[in-house]
Amino acid sequence: GVSISTLGDMRELFDGIPLDQVSTSMTINAPAAVLLALYIAVAKEQTGGSPEIVRKLRGTTQNDILKEYAARGLYIFPPRHSMRLVTDLFAFCKDHLPHWNTISISGYHIREAGSTAVQEVAFTLANAIAYTQAAIEAGLDVDEFAGQLAFFFNAHSDFLEEIAKFRAARRLWAKIMRERFGAQDSRSCILRFHT
Repeated sequence: GVSISTLGDMRELFDGIPLDQVSTSMTINAPAAVLLALYIAVAKEQTGGSPEIVRKLRGTTQNDILKEYAARGLYIFPPRHSMRLVTDLFAFCKDHLPHWNTISISGYHIREAGSTAVQEVAFTLANAIAYTQAAIEAGLDVDEFAGQLAFFFNAHSDFLEEIAKFRAARRLWAKIMRERFGAQDSRSCILRFHT
């Protein structure tokens, strides 16, 4: 990936790219809130400080710290503090960046670390449940933030198994959101993912 340490780095990266007209995916986890703040600052600079620009921004921050502990071993903060950063980003984005995917909950890395297709879905949805529960415990209503959650799954070569995995994950997520978390908004129950 691209090394971004300062506002100047972010400014240089997006020089000539109007941020209100693109969707940006940031594969960043623990420092996701910092990178998003730099991104917003550059977007505001591009429009002469217009606060309305923020509501138009579209994109995704991976922001999936739990898979960093489970599958990669690349983490910066202790789990509780990491979860606070994740849920703070949920809260900020629900109010200011309605078109932003606040997290991309990743089964991909879990599968690459050696899991089966079934384990990939199980661990990914367990992480998603943990994030959702943490956000609710932080005072957020499930229907205020769940529509901004996204997922990232692996796709191996067993075509039928992968199709079954995606279909099962979709159904399980909808059931979890309705029955466990009481989601009322249909957007909260949609498993939006890429592979």
